[in-house]
Amino acid sequence: MSNHTLLLVTCGAPLASRLGDGIRAARELGWSPYVIPTDAAQPWLDEQDLADVPIIVGNRKPHEPRRTPTADAVAVVPATFHTLNAWATGNAYSYPLTTLCAALGSRTPTVAVPYASHELTNHPAWSASLTLLRQAGVRVVDPHDGSLGSLEPVTSGTGGQVVNGFRWEWVFEQLASAARS
Repeated sequence: MSNHTLLLVTCGAPLASRLGDGIRAARELGWSPYVIPTDAAQPWLDEQDLADVPIIVGNRKPHEPRRTPTADAVAVVPATFHTLNAWATGNAYSYPLTTLCAALGSRTPTVAVPYASHELTNHPAWSASLTLLRQAGVRVVDPHDGSLGSLEPVTSGTGGQVVNGFRWEWVFEQLASAARS
């Protein structure tokens, strides 16, 4: 990958604290990353070294040009309960959700790393949303071990362990695999 555009959507959960690592890994692999945070994610970014990567917030104003090139790939890390369910149902009421819905509609290779508690993942919308996104081609990566076949909720009190154990290589391996498909 050389000078390919990667849109990094990030949501407000502890795994957002590792976005700087993802940006560095993306650049090492030849990606040109752009960060698109949800409102809830912005506080997680404040004290990180994001290496002068463009951070795109809010919708553009009429007559403003596009703020990113066409995406070659999209990664949403972390994907919270709120964002994942809204995305799956086509609710594009924020710039991050519009980005995710457009990626789905354009068949842009996309990886999602959900991050949600037992209480939220037991809600019936969760499994329905995951099924729909997987059927649409999104590669859903477990934040605990990088697997695609299963997805474990984040147990209360273990968020730090999940964040520390997360490997951005899992995301980039899946993006590369999706691009070959």
